[in-house]
Amino acid sequence: MYCPNCGSSINENAEICVHCGVNVLKFDTQVTVVKNDTPNMWVNILSLCCFPIIGVIIYFVWKDTQPKAAKAAIIYALFGIAIKIILMIFAFIIGLTAEMMDDSYYYE
Repeated sequence: MYCPNCGSSINENAEICVHCGVNVLKFDTQVTVVKNDTPNMWVNILSLCCFPIIGVIIYFVWKDTQPKAAKAAIIYALFGIAIKIILMIFAFIIGLTAEMMDDSYYYE
């Protein structure tokens, strides 16, 4: 059985999830959780390298029905955003350094 809140595997007779503390009895048993809740490799790759917004959107779409896949999608999206920010800062520093090393900058 899986927790309907966090998607962690829990005991069949559990009343409370040991991972997130949610009362699992108040949820319908396994109605909202899809049995095949594995992270989608293609969504994760697209979220990481190309379009991090896809991972954010997929997270909000899948968070109730596929919590593990949704969590993986948002993690890859956040890493993708962080990588893009680091690359933009690096490109800015390289561009600024290249501009400062131009001789005409100092001798005009």
